[in-house]
Amino acid sequence: MNMKGSGSPQANGKDASSVRDASAKRRKRWIAAGAVAAVLAIGAGVWASAQSGTTPTAAQQTSQPTTAAGSPGGSAPPTASASPATAPSTPAPAPGTASPAPAEPAPAATPGPQANPAPVDRTGKSDQELATIEQPVAAPVPLVAKKEVKSGVSATITELEAVQGEAMGVGEVAGPSLRFKVTVTNDTGSDIPLDTALVTVSFGKDSEPASALSGPNTSAFPDKVKAGTSASAVYVFNVPREARDQVTIYFNLDAGTPIATFEGKAPA
Repeated sequence: MNMKGSGSPQANGKDASSVRDASAKRRKRWIAAGAVAAVLAIGAGVWASAQSGTTPTAAQQTSQPTTAAGSPGGSAPPTASASPATAPSTPAPAPGTASPAPAEPAPAATPGPQANPAPVDRTGKSDQELATIEQPVAAPVPLVAKKEVKSGVSATITELEAVQGEAMGVGEVAGPSLRFKVTVTNDTGSDIPLDTALVTVSFGKDSEPASALSGPNTSAFPDKVKAGTSASAVYVFNVPREARDQVTIYFNLDAGTPIATFEGKAPA
């Protein structure tokens, strides 16, 4: 039997083992090459994503720290707060407190007495209109003095003295009183009526009105004072002795003439 073309069993076994070893090495090389290619592909994707500003992959997001607001890798963006269009001019009152009431305007100052106030024009006015016109009061002069009432007419207080007042009229009460003479001088060219002339008295810091008495020795004005002459009247007013440090005598010639005022300390 010719054995030349066939190898021995030992030789055939070696050839088969060599084939298996070579095949296994090729498979290892392919697996290693595939792993390297995969790693390179992932690295290239990550680099491209970082360069283009795209969102990282889920795997990359999980590797970054997360803030309480849920934004990865940093603080949460600030929220925009709405600001009012205009700021209030005054702060709002605290809850439970009443709003302050608006300040009331200060009352207009009342003009004081003038040395020579202008006469009141009452021509052509009705009784209702005349009632609304306040008669001006002249600035006071000393008790025993002369005061011009209007142009060409003056009044003078004289003979001021303390007396015991006599009650002879209805409602009068006798008591310590003051008596004085009022003299009206007419230097104009016409007669001046005196039938509407009025004399009143006040005393004390609160200007208490004094009561007129009938005596002793009082006298009234005549109906008129003729041009170039004088006319007088004598009055008695009940004024307490302790209140005579400030006594005021008012002489009112008529409704259109400012009231003449005499003021000072009277005899006790």
